[in-house]
Amino acid sequence: MNTTEVKGTGLVSTRTYVKEKHPEMYNEWLKALSPTAQPSYSGVIGSSEWYNVETMYYQPLKKIADMFFAGNEQLAAIEVGRFSADFGLKGVYKVFLLVASPQALMKAAKRIISMYYRPVDVEVKEIDKKSLILTATRLYDKSEMLDYRTIGWCVRALELANCKGVNYQKVPSSNSGQFSVKFSWE
Repeated sequence: MNTTEVKGTGLVSTRTYVKEKHPEMYNEWLKALSPTAQPSYSGVIGSSEWYNVETMYYQPLKKIADMFFAGNEQLAAIEVGRFSADFGLKGVYKVFLLVASPQALMKAAKRIISMYYRPVDVEVKEIDKKSLILTATRLYDKSEMLDYRTIGWCVRALELANCKGVNYQKVPSSNSGQFSVKFSWE
């Protein structure tokens, strides 16, 4: 299996989350990172550079879960994913959110996700007026935490597109290397 990588913008949003939401613990979080991750998170993160998902994305997110969410990986990932949507969906994306249907937004999310992770496959299917199913490559096969970060991002993106009462439910996937989630809204 190829090593999964994340673009530096994912690291930037992770670091910004800790700086903005837990500023009093930011330095302690930095010190808790691995010797591999610490220099990048302490310095300049190349937003267009590619980084290893496990050491540079999963492990720092796991530290967030341990330090700020009493080890609740799912909740931490959802919250960081939501923050990442707020952080990243600005400028041109913000205008798109105001005019796009939720279905068009999730089709665009397919392209956005594919720009920030490699290798990754994303599919949007069973599109209805108030729901759809997103299936994506599992970014890290030892934990569902990054699945939930993507789910949190999608939920918040739908909310930013004025969808009310957004819910999600993981659904079975035919491929163990993928996860599927059904999003619905009022």
